[in-house]
Amino acid sequence: MRRVLPASFFWQLVLGTFLAQTVLLGVFIIYTVVTQSEIAQQRTRQRIALQLNRLEAACAQQLADGDMKSLHSVLELSRIAPTIEVARITDLQGNTLAVSDGGKNRDLDAYERKALASGAQQQVFTIGNGQIEAVTPVVQNGKTLALLWLEPNHALSLNTLNTIVQISLTYGVFALLANLVPLFLITTTMTRPLQRLREATQDFSEGSNPAGSFPLPVTTSNEAGALTTSFNMMVGKLELQREGLLDTLALLDSMLANAPIGFAFFDGEQRCVRVNGFLARMFGTSARRSLGLTVMDIYPQSLGQQVAASITRVFEKDEAIRNLEMSGVLADHPDDSRTWLMSFYPVHTQEHVVKWVGTVIVETTEQRKAEEALRRTEKLAATGRLAASIAHEINNPLEAVTNLLYLLGTHDALDATARGFVSSAQSELARVSEITQQMLRFHRQSTFPGSISVTDVLTSVVSLYQSRLHTVGVTVTNRFRGDPEVFGYGGELRQVLANLIGNAIDAMPSGGQLLLRASRGCGRDLAGTWCEGVRVSVTDTGTGMDDATAGKIFEPFFTTKPVIGTGLGLWVSLEILRKHGATVRVRSRQTTKSGTTFMLFFPDNALSVSA
Repeated sequence: MRRVLPASFFWQLVLGTFLAQTVLLGVFIIYTVVTQSEIAQQRTRQRIALQLNRLEAACAQQLADGDMKSLHSVLELSRIAPTIEVARITDLQGNTLAVSDGGKNRDLDAYERKALASGAQQQVFTIGNGQIEAVTPVVQNGKTLALLWLEPNHALSLNTLNTIVQISLTYGVFALLANLVPLFLITTTMTRPLQRLREATQDFSEGSNPAGSFPLPVTTSNEAGALTTSFNMMVGKLELQREGLLDTLALLDSMLANAPIGFAFFDGEQRCVRVNGFLARMFGTSARRSLGLTVMDIYPQSLGQQVAASITRVFEKDEAIRNLEMSGVLADHPDDSRTWLMSFYPVHTQEHVVKWVGTVIVETTEQRKAEEALRRTEKLAATGRLAASIAHEINNPLEAVTNLLYLLGTHDALDATARGFVSSAQSELARVSEITQQMLRFHRQSTFPGSISVTDVLTSVVSLYQSRLHTVGVTVTNRFRGDPEVFGYGGELRQVLANLIGNAIDAMPSGGQLLLRASRGCGRDLAGTWCEGVRVSVTDTGTGMDDATAGKIFEPFFTTKPVIGTGLGLWVSLEILRKHGATVRVRSRQTTKSGTTFMLFFPDNALSVSA
């Protein structure tokens, strides 16, 4: 039925009105025809009875006189009435005695002969086609002479019914038009706003808002106008909600895409349905390429198995798993063990039905390295404090021993050989005292900056490493021009230079040469401006570094000595140099004459100016 009905509301009304009018008109015509037919038959019966009586009286005398010619004339004269078609005179057996011209060449039919049996009285009967005929006896002096038959004009009755039908049809057409014209006007005022509402609803559902579409114009004051007004209010509220929702989604999308935490969502087949760029980049792919991949495709083999097992557990038990630490290696760094902290939680779209499992992953490799470096640093710091404490405790008996050796050396009873032994002991004891003093200087940091002799700091640091230098066979060459001074914190500068010299010694395990330079000169400050200052360089003839290693040496926790190194020495040194406004440059090579040079430049009063 829906396929037959037109889609337009207007044409549905037109079709409905047409069908209703047609049915109503058909019922009206049938009722009118039936009613008028009954009325016409009643009138015909009354009229034909009257005509029979009059014509019977006119024919009785002619029939009694046997004047058949005159009888025929009377019968023919009866047809002057338009309602009479045929007039006939028959004997009592049905034989035609006289008939009008319209009834010649026809005898009585079966219906008429049936009525012949009761022809002694007047009767009006109906023949096979539903038409009426009448018969009456012709009586003269109480004696029935013959039978008078009348056949009404059937065409006249049909014309009357046709006229009724034509009038009814004409009335129905005009009534239909009269209904359609106001219907068209009324539906136009309804369908136009509805059409605008339909188009506007489609545009709004598709998310488009052409200029001038909203709010819709209210052109009527009827229900359609009220509906349009309500629609405009609804669109306004929905637009506000949509803007708020879009803002919220934009914030969530931005947070998901740019957060320094990995997010991913997996379906029941452990295929990725959403992933942010941070997690994708963490494992060497992109967010778009990760969609549709399985857990094993995204994560490395060892880590993927752990993640897959956790996702399966969340799907089965509908319970979150939080702060689960996992470890593994990346495909492009198979020798670099990494650690991650992961959480898994169910995502529901229906109650008690887990549709996705979300994962939150944070890499804790650097944090673990930092914790390990801090532990090592704390050990070194504790060792330093212990060494300083020991040096402090040794210093007091050293002074006593020094005084006793001095007194022993001045004793007259000693011969020259004994005095030589005493002198050697004094020299070695002075060296021990100098070492303890250097250790105390490292531990006791100055609170306020001041002028510091660079050559003194370099000399004191070399004296600390004297035994290591002798053990590995490294010779030290000093090229100092004058006694340049820098303004800063002595303990921190001593730490920087000790770190550089210690690394230089580690780079020459089979011996080599350590060259230390210090002089005044020109260089660039942190802003890149040329200025006066102090230049210091530490050069070794060790194995050197490649470009990749040289680019990472100042990063925290990067070390080429994983067993004994913390990866914090040069990073801390760089921070100290920046604190003093100093710059550092590195030059290294791994050719035949390999080695590394650290070049430091301290602008004059850079620390005091920045302070």
